[in-house]
Amino acid sequence: MKMRIGNSKILIFSVPVLIFGFILLYLVLWNAYYSLFNWSQLSPVPKFAGLGVYAGLLGSQLFQTALERTLMWALGLVLVGNAMGLALAALLYFVRNSRLRTVYLSIFVYPLAVPMAAVGLISVWLFNVKMGVNVWLAALHLPTPLWLASPQTAFPTLFLVTVWVFSGLSALFYLAAYSNVDQSIIESARVDGASAFTIFRRLLLPSAKSASIVSTALLFLFALRLFALPYVSTGLNPYTETIVVNLYFYYISTFFSSSAAVSTVVVVIAMIVIIPYAMYGLKRWISQ
Repeated sequence: MKMRIGNSKILIFSVPVLIFGFILLYLVLWNAYYSLFNWSQLSPVPKFAGLGVYAGLLGSQLFQTALERTLMWALGLVLVGNAMGLALAALLYFVRNSRLRTVYLSIFVYPLAVPMAAVGLISVWLFNVKMGVNVWLAALHLPTPLWLASPQTAFPTLFLVTVWVFSGLSALFYLAAYSNVDQSIIESARVDGASAFTIFRRLLLPSAKSASIVSTALLFLFALRLFALPYVSTGLNPYTETIVVNLYFYYISTFFSSSAAVSTVVVVIAMIVIIPYAMYGLKRWISQ
């Protein structure tokens, strides 16, 4: 009887997942289907073109640059975001006052609650060459970069903004992993005279492996889907254009098949990276 009740509950909770999963899969396949047609304002009636649309994309310098920049953004955010998350979580862990720790954690995580469009607008004001941080830098007789106004500094500036936004999320996962370490072991290490750095390196850092799996996957996905931040901050700028901004450019230019092809590429990249990584993570958790 208990087994039947358990199976019925599993079935009930699986129904919404199956429904939404089917809708999502249908839309993905529908999009992939129309990416095989030549469909634009110049060709309002879709005509089958096979992989010709993808061949055109691969030959487009704008698409190649946007794809390369997106992958660089994702790799950089994974590396720097995880490093910042590890450090911030360690600092928060050694704050003895739990209320104060909660306040600090809220400050670090707060940027995630702000819409990326708003973050982009804040960045425009913050990195304005005549206002914002340059006023303070000039007062301290320090160099005043052009930030978003220069092709050489626009991308690094937006990358720093994404690190500020998402490192708090990474810190949240690592802090949860640190909190699972047996407190008696930590206290014994303190009694033996171990420093905070030694406790972090020997006891806390090994427990962060499981958190790194989730953090890496989410950071990669967030970087892969960046649109509002670069678009609001710099518009359709070839020096900050991501693959999703490139998708939007094709769409508003009425190159619908190219837009569908770019979105299919985004989905395929996410599947290639995330699915094996998620399977690896599940295997590690099951084996523990």
